[in-house]
Amino acid sequence: MSTSAVYPLLRPELRPLLEQGDQVLAEAMSENPCLFEQAAEIMSEGEPHPFVYRLRTGWAARSRRLDDGRRQIIAIFLPNDLMGVKAAFLQRQPDAITCLTPVTADRIDHEAAFKLLTGNGPVAARLAFQLAEDERRLHNWTIGLGRADAMERIAFFIVELYGRLRRIRLVGEQATSFRLPMIQQQIGDHTGLTVVHVNRILRRLREQKLVTIEAGKVMIHDLRGLARLAEPLFDTFEREAPEYGSDRADRISNVS
Repeated sequence: MSTSAVYPLLRPELRPLLEQGDQVLAEAMSENPCLFEQAAEIMSEGEPHPFVYRLRTGWAARSRRLDDGRRQIIAIFLPNDLMGVKAAFLQRQPDAITCLTPVTADRIDHEAAFKLLTGNGPVAARLAFQLAEDERRLHNWTIGLGRADAMERIAFFIVELYGRLRRIRLVGEQATSFRLPMIQQQIGDHTGLTVVHVNRILRRLREQKLVTIEAGKVMIHDLRGLARLAEPLFDTFEREAPEYGSDRADRISNVS
């Protein structure tokens, strides 16, 4: 599936340019996808890396590990996301990218990617948009980690994933559940909470009949209530998007 239908908050006049950039990148990437096992490290923190990727199937995570072993999951990649765009610019990678599930991905060498970047306007626009989108998501998570309480963080984590999966049609139009290939430790690594705290919050959300996470599956019982908890963490413009919004739950449930 092309990413052309899933550019969040895009200026409409830029869509043809980004679609063209996606097409050029797709044609320049490897014909045979790379295969990675669950828990495999695609990129290593602090090491050179020669490729930029587009995720075909599976989930992956960008993370950084402290000297004492603590880890922060910075971003989660879903199918069709571009991964490792910074490889075209940086000699060494500041973070690791690890597979949360088995993964297949297309790739392009960083030199070829940079050549396209400097010689092809649509590709330059597509890569610039990806970096802007990554930054936007990171800003939302910075607000969450710095100012939100644990309930808001977990609610945001679930609703944001739900919206992203709906946009790429990995969750059905009427569905309120999805597979989550992350254990509580990984959820804690992403939301900045301990496993004990994650477990406690998930129990509270279940008791309040908002959402249940069990056996690797998320079951949303009250999308309106969950979105209301998450809404403070979304940026102003994202609150108007059909995937999100507390008092706009009718739009959330009808997102395509």
